[in-house]
Amino acid sequence: MSDTPMTADDVLRIAAYKDRSAALEAMVIAYSYHRVAADLAEHLGREANNWYCYATWTSKAVGESLDLGPGSPFIEDFGRRLRVPQRFKRLFRAALLTLLGPSYQLGLALANRAIFLETASLAVNLWNDTPDRYLKVSPESELTPAPPEFLTNLLSPADPRYLKDAAQLLVEAKQSDDPEARAELMLGANIALSAYEQARAQAALELVLYRPVRWLTRVSWRSLRSMVTRKHFPRFRLYSAAHADQPWLTRKLESMWSSLYTRRMFAVATPLSDVKVGRPLTAPEGVDMEQAWAPIQNEKVRKLAEEFITEDQEASTAGVADWVSYPDRMRFIVSYFRVYQRVDALYRVPFAQEFADGLAEEMERGLVPEAVSQMLGTRRFYAYPAETDPDAHEMAHFDFEPFLEAIPLDPASK
Repeated sequence: MSDTPMTADDVLRIAAYKDRSAALEAMVIAYSYHRVAADLAEHLGREANNWYCYATWTSKAVGESLDLGPGSPFIEDFGRRLRVPQRFKRLFRAALLTLLGPSYQLGLALANRAIFLETASLAVNLWNDTPDRYLKVSPESELTPAPPEFLTNLLSPADPRYLKDAAQLLVEAKQSDDPEARAELMLGANIALSAYEQARAQAALELVLYRPVRWLTRVSWRSLRSMVTRKHFPRFRLYSAAHADQPWLTRKLESMWSSLYTRRMFAVATPLSDVKVGRPLTAPEGVDMEQAWAPIQNEKVRKLAEEFITEDQEASTAGVADWVSYPDRMRFIVSYFRVYQRVDALYRVPFAQEFADGLAEEMERGLVPEAVSQMLGTRRFYAYPAETDPDAHEMAHFDFEPFLEAIPLDPASK
């Protein structure tokens, strides 16, 4: 691993590079999160985990799930969990690829890329010589023409106060000489960052989980009709529409499927084991649950936590019924942060050394967009590209540049 700290240019170059596969891109982002986590540890110590430790392992899991080639670990694991007989494995893979479609890889990859850009740019700018800022993907701004449909439909709005809270809490953590107080402040920053990024990812998560049902109930038969009549129909709008706007049968099946997936198949990856979110959260070996659940003393951190959990340990650590639900998802994530906050294994390099070395080289590919220096410290936008089209090809080659905005944080918090 390089001894040179990650910079804003590194973050922007990694997020802007468009010629990687979705799976490799997520692995590069995972290794980049690991680098950011280690850089923050130089300021904050390793007695408690910062948010980028958790993001490292989550992005690695995203990368594994985006590998849909022959021998895909994701598809193999999916088939194993559903107990698909060996003789039906090839048929199962073909059916799964049809149900997931290209928007599974591309939508999840785009959201992962945007969240990395926004959260990592905050971390690398915390203690430099210029006013703190983070980069935001801003398709909703009035300063640009209408963005491509998939961008506005895949990045949900999120309250920017969470990012400002996270920056302030991290700065206060560095200034604290009390290890317990510092750990609480870092917990608060972790909660704030997840509150932001989970809200940001809401639409992409719904697209990924609901797409199989929507293909079966709303798209498949329209595709056959389109082949006969040769008339185009707006597939992406059907895939990305709100759950509440779907017909009754589609809504019912979506809820049943996402609940089944949450309870039986989805897990949060950690270096110790995979945490099954449909089951109650338990403490890993070496963690005292009572100590992890000690009352939070810092008022600001306590209020942040109380937005999502209560001091009722059993209720807060209960399994999630449906991962699509933002409140239920955040309840489990905040509980997970409290329980795993001192699990040092989350600082580990998430890959074998040879693979990590390859990812470090991959991080250097591409160029920093020329206009970035004009953005810093301002609210200036890039020029809008000449052509956009919300289909799979455009999603695969999408460029964030026209929609990046530099949002200053309060320099008084430094």
